[in-house]
Amino acid sequence: MNSKYKIVRTKSGKSKKIVINGVKKVLYRKTGSNKLYVATKGKMMNVVKYRKMKEKHAEKSTNKRRTTTKRR
Repeated sequence: MNSKYKIVRTKSGKSKKIVINGVKKVLYRKTGSNKLYVATKGKMMNVVKYRKMKEKHAEKSTNKRRTTTKRR
C-alpha cells in the first residue's frame, strides 16, 4: 500500500475493521483527511463506494430468477 494511507486504530490500539457482505475489511485513512478507505485488489477504495458496489453486486446475483416450463 502507499504510505500516504494510515491504518485506523481503535482506542485500545487494534486496527479498526468493518464487515461488508460478510467480509472483514481493515479501515485506512488518508493523512490530512477524514475519508475512510479499504484495500481491495491491491488498491485503495472509498468505503462508501466499495459498499455500494458490493450491495449492487449482491443484488444482481440474488435477483436472478429461473422460470420453469411445465411439460406433460
